[in-house]
Amino acid sequence: MSALLCVEGICKHFGYIKILENINFSIETGEFVILIGNNGAGKSTLLRIISSLMKPTHGNIFFKGKNQREKYMFWLQKMGYVSEETQLYGDLSSIDNLRLYGTFYEVEDLNLKINDILSIIDLTHVSKIPVRKLSSGMKKRLMIGRLMLYQPEILLLDEPYSGLDQISLNWLKKYLNEFNQKGGAVLMVTHQFEQGLELANRVMVLKNRKIQRNIPTEGLHSEQLSSWLEE
Repeated sequence: MSALLCVEGICKHFGYIKILENINFSIETGEFVILIGNNGAGKSTLLRIISSLMKPTHGNIFFKGKNQREKYMFWLQKMGYVSEETQLYGDLSSIDNLRLYGTFYEVEDLNLKINDILSIIDLTHVSKIPVRKLSSGMKKRLMIGRLMLYQPEILLLDEPYSGLDQISLNWLKKYLNEFNQKGGAVLMVTHQFEQGLELANRVMVLKNRKIQRNIPTEGLHSEQLSSWLEE
């Protein structure tokens, strides 16, 4: 059986500048993988390529054995992407944002699901306020709520902990743990090593344009991960 996600020979060049070179790895159903690296290592670029927001210079991405390029809509329906950019419509309310995305993904019983999700992410009391007026933590919860509408099988997360207060942080950790326990796969870029190690079962280190380490997290600690980046 093929891996859930398979990244093969991904390269990304901007002119003569090489950002990523021959990136290869796979993620199975139910895995939680953290991707670490120094600033500018190409982590966000890699996630944008996997999410289909950016084209690679070379290489291919497969989901359940199907090429991302050939099964684009299939991939969009199975993947959830959360970055430091909100990817929300600031002038629209939380309800309208969810309704817009739910309509795009042809979600059944949409209004009922929106009400349930707003309650789960604790935004019912501000559901009609323009999103641009919400705190960063509220926006992050709304982005997760958007994913709940169409229930992806894999999450791609780029620094999801940034800008969160303790309440939102605890909520996000709980959601990610439950998503993973139900069989969902996660690939997360983070500088919060301690929090990442609490959830992940594998860590990959991106350095010098390549994946330098790809190992289980069992027995690892945050200081060890930091030392790898300083080598």
